[in-house]
Amino acid sequence: YFDINERKLLSLAKAGKEAGIDLFVMDDGWFGHRDNDTSSLGDWQENRSKLPGGVKQLADKINALGLDFGIWVEPEMVNEDSDLYRAHPEWAVRVPGQSHAEGRHQMLLDLTNKDVRDHIVEAMTNVFSSANISYVKWDMNRQLTEVGSTTLPAERQRELWHRYVLGVYDLMDRLTTDYPHILLENCSGGGARFDP
Repeated sequence: YFDINERKLLSLAKAGKEAGIDLFVMDDGWFGHRDNDTSSLGDWQENRSKLPGGVKQLADKINALGLDFGIWVEPEMVNEDSDLYRAHPEWAVRVPGQSHAEGRHQMLLDLTNKDVRDHIVEAMTNVFSSANISYVKWDMNRQLTEVGSTTLPAERQRELWHRYVLGVYDLMDRLTTDYPHILLENCSGGGARFDP
């Protein structure tokens, strides 16, 4: 529950190896100032107080135990308490000029916006290339509400639902092309990001 560090993770990995597990996945809490679910989504830099040697050192130690290493991310989301949101509040999905609700203390990033997608690809590239990562759990834990975009004109706002999924496809295509060896498990919030 966010209270992770390298020692605890290695202890779990050793127990997993003894139980016959092949893959160890580091869940939420490894990045930014993520000590609970109210902050840091969007800030995909490793927390060096939890992982002094970074993701690479942890992955190397997990691999040395004979386990593959995986990592959890939720790149479609942003917390209001994050460096990303403070720098780009206009990147959140919301009806322009209106207040917004948060689900799970988070908002969706506007994937209709190419600048947002480029930022996510850069951030995930930095994570995926930082260590020997063989598996990524890509979460999407919040439904779309107050659907609006600061980049679409008023007469095209209703296109956001469809264009959002096209943005997801763009992200997936770019990242799986660059990292074909990574097994990607993709969550869609129980259908919150509906894709027939």
